[in-house]
Amino acid sequence: MKRLLILTIILLFYGCTMRPTPIPEPDSDTARLYREKCGMCHAVPHPKRHTYEQWQHMLSVMERHAERGGMVLLTDEEKRMLLDYLKRHSR
Repeated sequence: MKRLLILTIILLFYGCTMRPTPIPEPDSDTARLYREKCGMCHAVPHPKRHTYEQWQHMLSVMERHAERGGMVLLTDEEKRMLLDYLKRHSR
């Protein structure tokens, strides 16, 4: 029981002090757009989470989800900007 308590305290402390890995070019307009649009419904994933091809697919999926909800996720220009950003920073 004592081990479980100590382990719980350690995990809580570690979890509360962890910081997410910052995304590339955090102060750029494109990074702000990425955080704004991709963070509307979920946590913002690091661009290295996927390959560029996977990001292209994911962006299409997210656009379809938004359309089903009656909204337009990205303008053509925003989509171009995000894909360029993700291409530069994907794995």
